[in-house]
Amino acid sequence: MKHPARRHIPSVVNLNTFETIARRGSVTAAADELGLSQGAVSKQLLDLEGFLGTALFDRNNARLTLNDEGAAYLARIRPLLDQLEAATVATSGAAQRMREVRLSVPNTFGLLWVMPRLCGFAAAHPEIRIHVANHIGAVSLRDAGLDAAIVFAENGLDDEHADLLHSVRTLPVASRELVSGRLPMSAARIAALPLLYHTTAPSSWASYLRDLDDGIELPLPGGTEYNLVTFALKAAEAGLGAALVPDYACADSLREGRVVQLNRPSLPSQRGYYLVRRRERMDAPAVRVLREWLLARRSE
Repeated sequence: MKHPARRHIPSVVNLNTFETIARRGSVTAAADELGLSQGAVSKQLLDLEGFLGTALFDRNNARLTLNDEGAAYLARIRPLLDQLEAATVATSGAAQRMREVRLSVPNTFGLLWVMPRLCGFAAAHPEIRIHVANHIGAVSLRDAGLDAAIVFAENGLDDEHADLLHSVRTLPVASRELVSGRLPMSAARIAALPLLYHTTAPSSWASYLRDLDDGIELPLPGGTEYNLVTFALKAAEAGLGAALVPDYACADSLREGRVVQLNRPSLPSQRGYYLVRRRERMDAPAVRVLREWLLARRSE
């Protein structure tokens, strides 16, 4: 492999191939991502190992596992590749003309809270393209090739690259037809209703009712369960029971009278949705503009 006479530096192409193999875990997956043949990817790796004079992977038949030298080398060159990419993007006139942000959002919050704001962003900033994907649970910005993501945190995030977009408070709601008597309802009256549960938070009703009245006799478990907040809300609108749903999910239903609020919101907590930016892209113009737009619209 050729290299500059005055610098002992391998080919950036081969370095990128090495990083891709390490991240994807196989030559086959790396070849698919890079749009190359497996043979070409294998040759680039062999060229790099020849240049370094050491193997970077342990080979067991067709499987590759980073060895100690490979892991240490990857840790050193990965931030350098990120810096090189950032410098190239910042200097590229074409990149400035066609700015992009790759963003991942959680399903329900993404649909109900994020997308209305992104539609406004698209109208205000037609020069920036937002590529939106969805995720469930944790997401790796680097591995997924993302610039930013919106993630849910139960106990907050202590991260300088994370901004709180929405603190979640849940509301007890039901159809007007299901509710008899005046509002707000006491904890005991709410507990007597058919209660609808969300599968990811089976103890939410017990916690909420205990906060309203710590002396209440809690309802027996076993109510109808839904795996999506929107399903539970639709069931409440249809009069099937009372649902405890996030404020962002039921705002339109309350405003349009499809449900009524039975009592006060849940107590404030650290639970919320955060915008997290990839460190190497946090100062990119498009990412910065999107962050400022979302932060300015947190109260809408």
